Amino acid sequence: MRFTLTNCTLLVMFLWTSQAFVPLHSNHHQGSRFTTAMDAEQFEGTVVVCTGPTCTRNGSKKALSYFQELSSPEVTVETVKCVSECAECALGPNVEVRAKEAKGPFYPIKNKVKSEEDVKQILQLE
Repeated sequence: MRFTLTNCTLLVMFLWTSQAFVPLHSNHHQGSRFTTAMDAEQFEGTVVVCTGPTCTRNGSKKALSYFQELSSPEVTVETVKCVSECAECALGPNVEVRAKEAKGPFYPIKNKVKSEEDVKQILQLE
């Protein structure tokens, strides 16, 4: 398949409407796979921090250190060179969030994860 602007636009629209991309600073939650700030339970599952060149320039190494420091034993912290196949590089640092019971292949990607507060929000520590 040859990728044209139309094909790429349709792919992004499909992924967006399928809720594969969920901004970090959004009130949108994907069904019951995420708890709200009102819930007492912390996040359980896997977080995948992008360490590609753009995300690294934007602060992903610092975000990675926050995840490693703040994560409970129920959270696996992984890295990958690009979580979004470059579709969201300009929005980085990006983190893919895989809740314990979530089924792939598309998991929500949180954008602009830079601060300790951003990491605490993902880990549901606040």
